[in-house]
Amino acid sequence: MNLYNDASLAMIPSAVKDGKLYSIRPTDGSGDFTFSRGSNLAATRVDVNGLIEKGRENLALQGSDISTQSGSWFGNQGGVTTQNAATSPIGTNTASQITANGFSTYSGVKNAGIVMGALRYTYSVYLKAQSGTPDIRLTCYDGVTFHQQDFSITTEWERYSITFTPTAGTNSIYITSQQAVSWYAWGAQFEQGLVATDYIETTTTTAVSGITEDLPRLDYSGGASCPSLLLEPQRTNLVTQSEYFGSGDWNKLNASVTDNNATSPEGIQNASLLTISAALGSIYDTVGGSGNFTFSVFAKYVDMQYMRLRSTGSYVYFDIQNGSVETELNGTGSIEDYGNGWYRCSVIGNNTNSLAQIFLSDTEGGTVTGTGSALIYGAQFEEGSYPSSYIPTYGSAVTRSQDVCVNSSLTTSTNFTIFFEAPDFCLINGTTGVAFNNVQFAFSSNGSAYPTDGSYHIYDNSLYYWNGSSNTSFGVIYNNQTDSKFALMKRGDSMIVFANGVKVNEVTLPSGSDALVSNWDAISLTVGGLTDAQGDVFKPNYKQLLKFDTALTDSEAIALTTL
Repeated sequence: MNLYNDASLAMIPSAVKDGKLYSIRPTDGSGDFTFSRGSNLAATRVDVNGLIEKGRENLALQGSDISTQSGSWFGNQGGVTTQNAATSPIGTNTASQITANGFSTYSGVKNAGIVMGALRYTYSVYLKAQSGTPDIRLTCYDGVTFHQQDFSITTEWERYSITFTPTAGTNSIYITSQQAVSWYAWGAQFEQGLVATDYIETTTTTAVSGITEDLPRLDYSGGASCPSLLLEPQRTNLVTQSEYFGSGDWNKLNASVTDNNATSPEGIQNASLLTISAALGSIYDTVGGSGNFTFSVFAKYVDMQYMRLRSTGSYVYFDIQNGSVETELNGTGSIEDYGNGWYRCSVIGNNTNSLAQIFLSDTEGGTVTGTGSALIYGAQFEEGSYPSSYIPTYGSAVTRSQDVCVNSSLTTSTNFTIFFEAPDFCLINGTTGVAFNNVQFAFSSNGSAYPTDGSYHIYDNSLYYWNGSSNTSFGVIYNNQTDSKFALMKRGDSMIVFANGVKVNEVTLPSGSDALVSNWDAISLTVGGLTDAQGDVFKPNYKQLLKFDTALTDSEAIALTTL
């Protein structure tokens, strides 16, 4: 029996689109999974190049047609435009010519329909002088303040940008000059963040790129050559400025910050240089809440070998030159290698009125002494007992909704086997879950993402059956395993579980027609949406899932699940 060829459903994460995870078998679409996560761009992943990839949105309308003919741009103080007047930076004849009148006021063009919050934004545009080196001003006016900067542009295409925090509302952006000059413009972009990212073309509506709202995340963490499907519970990053460490949200004690100093794990120049000028120097942010929290930050060695992270009463020292946890005080530390000298350092502790604080040190576990620097990026403070994937923030706390992945087109079979490989499918800290939205894996007869009448599902570390009014446990099926392969087999009135090449449990299913469901039509891959320790139990990455319309033999199941 060729197990892979005989599977009626085979999902190996490889092809996705917004709201869809494709299976490689069957090919008629019935094996595909629908996917949902939420209504924002808070999710990130590690891409095939080992870089953090975000969801991005360009809020500037008609970004590649900066002319009054486009309908989104208007002449300002006598400025005029010519549409499609020159070759753009990407070789298309779509660059516009802008001419200022040279009077006492700044003239050019404006786009008056930018809707934004009171967050950190970057406004960028490609500019090229027709001749000479004219002075061009980029401006955002939020109804209260003109955020602006002047640039002397050249006869070569260059990208110019300004970064600022406006007042929330509908605001205007400008490209103007006080001189009587003409220049070319293309590729206007208005986005959240500290630096300009790759241009996203817009028309009469905004446009998004990267990890969008309902796009399944194929994750390459840890240098993986093949991706896994990243599924996570809902989490909130309570740090309000996760990258802008120079902001007033971060208090400085004998410390200074230079933002946009170096290339971050994102692959762009938005990492900050943290410099300590005296012993016990640090930066900190005060966040609310009590319970189990994880505070994490990406760090890279410059000339201070040790970093101490504090989460209120929990302290952990990290060696950021060699990538190790050194000393733990009232908390638990973890460190993950992100390549190019970057490590994600995390401290987990039980806190009240939490304080997220970053120290640098020349000792590995004693009094913080000395002065020096390190690079930092991506601070995250979240309720839970492990660090989830990075959630960027630019002025307020941000919530990433839970991932839900469901196939509701299974064929009917009285006996079956479901196999899945999930490297992190394990109990994180031994906490017992009791709520249905902790469910991580379910198969049922109601096409639901969550178990209702007549369904078998896994939460905590056990197999359960739900009959519509009560939940029956069939006992532990796995325990604190990693690099895990599982087979769940229904053979007659028995449910048999195999894990990592071992038969770990065989239980007799409940009697009665309501329990012996035979028309299975849904597989749900999901994790809990709770924010306390119970909703914090799982952290799965699915590498593959197979369904067989027969019960495998014990030897076949052992062979299939052997690591």
